[in-house]
Amino acid sequence: METSKGQAAPESGAIPTFGDLAADPEIAALLDFDPAPRKVERPNGWTADLQQELIARIVDTGSPGAACDAMDKNLSGAKHLYRTDGADSFRAAWQAAVALAAERKRAVRAAMTRHPVDVPGIERPRKAECEPAAPLPGQVMNEFGEWEDEASYLRRADEAKDRIGDRLIRLRRMFLEEISKSPGKRAAFEILTELPIDWDKAARCEPQADEPWHNANQREPDMILTAESGWSFGDIGYGPDRLAEARARMDEHRAEQGLEPVDWDEASASRLNRPCRPRSAPCR
Repeated sequence: METSKGQAAPESGAIPTFGDLAADPEIAALLDFDPAPRKVERPNGWTADLQQELIARIVDTGSPGAACDAMDKNLSGAKHLYRTDGADSFRAAWQAAVALAAERKRAVRAAMTRHPVDVPGIERPRKAECEPAAPLPGQVMNEFGEWEDEASYLRRADEAKDRIGDRLIRLRRMFLEEISKSPGKRAAFEILTELPIDWDKAARCEPQADEPWHNANQREPDMILTAESGWSFGDIGYGPDRLAEARARMDEHRAEQGLEPVDWDEASASRLNRPCRPRSAPCR
């Protein structure tokens, strides 16, 4: 089976074997790590070979969750493996695999032919008014039907993704701050999500230890609980609008100080991402 440097080449539509993936030089370079130690060896547990396969499939699929699905393993077990004491080498391989997958995804996007997308409420100028006859070298068509430098286009897309992810994480912090005073809710959150939470940090609305690597995903238990408790934005969420309540409390606090209420429609994205209660420490 032929493979090209930097990417395995399985048959179309087939899940590649671990051997196919390990033949990829870039993936092979990530597999020389010390496996996360296991206190009990189980036949269906995360053996050293399966840990290597997980790293390879993270690169191939683009996410730990999809990698676990391809292996018919539970993502919660992989996360527990990631947090195991003495798994520094495994964590480094995991992070490198995520980074390589993202790099490959950007390369694929850059090679794709892009087409303008109609955005509701935005009238696209007529082609004769805004487009040159042909793009300049290095330009692609952006979402407004305009030619834009490809690096700028990809940078804006990545920045938008980062902003959304950052805001979701901040909303989770607000939810954790809200339940930090209830032992029952704290225990339920830890049981359902299997995430180690520093509740002292949560009470101060501070970042948790998993945030440097944790990607907010609305299908994961921690973000489902956050949304169902009302901490959300847009149409994602249920129950009372906690964000609106926090903004109202902030405006009340400003009124007590003789200040004008915040114009939330005009507030900057960074300010909107900090809806902390006046009585709490600001979200960082």
